[in-house]
Amino acid sequence: MARISRSRVRGIAIFVIFLALAYAGLTTKPQKDMSLDLTTAFKEPNNNFRDTMSLNKARIRVRSANIAKALKDIGPIVEAYTVAGERPHFRSNETNYGAYIFKVQENKVAEVVQRLSALGTIEEQKEIVDTALVKKKLSTEEAILASKYNERASLETVKSNFSDKSSMLNRLNEEIRQLEKTVDVLKQSDTTMLFVQMVPPVAKNVSFIQRFVIQFVKALVVIFVALILAYYGTKLMIYLLSLMGVKGLPSMGMGGGSSYGYGNYANRYYSRYGYGGSKRKVKRIYKGKPSTPSESGETKQEQETK
Repeated sequence: MARISRSRVRGIAIFVIFLALAYAGLTTKPQKDMSLDLTTAFKEPNNNFRDTMSLNKARIRVRSANIAKALKDIGPIVEAYTVAGERPHFRSNETNYGAYIFKVQENKVAEVVQRLSALGTIEEQKEIVDTALVKKKLSTEEAILASKYNERASLETVKSNFSDKSSMLNRLNEEIRQLEKTVDVLKQSDTTMLFVQMVPPVAKNVSFIQRFVIQFVKALVVIFVALILAYYGTKLMIYLLSLMGVKGLPSMGMGGGSSYGYGNYANRYYSRYGYGGSKRKVKRIYKGKPSTPSESGETKQEQETK
């Protein structure tokens, strides 16, 4: 194999480095934030929790390193602590997060929090009290509700077809529904509406420089391997073609140094006979004239001896 000059190796190395830098610069892009968007993920359960009437509310956010296991283990906890006779108001199990809204007894909240802490780190715990309900008393709301029942009954006994009767009944029915909800909530003042959010760990974002270096190293390795494969692949192809009798191929140093080209033969010929920059001296002899004084002296001595 012909020796490759250092300048050629240096040039190839510089080309490979610049090619790898160009690839890394084109493929390295600003990384998107991989963390969970809590506002978007919990939009629906947040609205549900806000609209659900309860004298006592609490929101708990649990961040778990093993979110798949946590989502599996929280199901039995919700079922075990939901108030008897009721079902969870909201339940959602997604790939990497979950939302649960259920009502528990006030004296069981601390126990539920302890069970949740075993699933991960409690990142947020907030208690919310509905100030509008706090100001109301159960006895007062029950009395108002009873009076509304009587008012509706009296209105229904009136035998009249005027249009205001229908609108008044609709208004009374809506007021009665709201009062019934309020009375039910006040009767359950010893319960708390829990909103549990299960979220995964915070994603670690790799810096731009780190991702650029990784892409550069990958490109460098791939280009280096590709060059080696291309070089030896070409070398093997030329050798196989030479074995098949194809002439005129350049020598790549395989097959015992065999070469079927004519360039090397010409170089050897000219080098041998003094062409192509050879410094071989040429001696010229003229007939009848001695080439040098020493030669003429030697000729005279030979004649005297004869």
